[in-house]
Amino acid sequence: MDVTTTFGLVGGFGMLAFSIGAFGVLDAWHKRNPQRARVDWLIRLYVVGVLVTVAGVTLAGRWWMAAPFALMLLPADRAVRLRAELRQRRVQMQKLKGE
Repeated sequence: MDVTTTFGLVGGFGMLAFSIGAFGVLDAWHKRNPQRARVDWLIRLYVVGVLVTVAGVTLAGRWWMAAPFALMLLPADRAVRLRAELRQRRVQMQKLKGE
């Protein structure tokens, strides 16, 4: 395969993955569905999609275009931190109630 075809396949898969995974990031940011494991999977899919897109752009020889894509990992980091905070609050609330 040539570079253009490789970039198209890898970049296309990556963009599809992070577009779908963005729903999990949005759920975490808006503190929706705190007990659902599906949100964690969507956040992971978002991270994998961003990393695959960065790899595809880098393989195409456009590393300067990959740098802004790498910055898209920052919202995922914040989403994971918010999810952990909500879990910690839930555990503390259960301890307080004596469950």
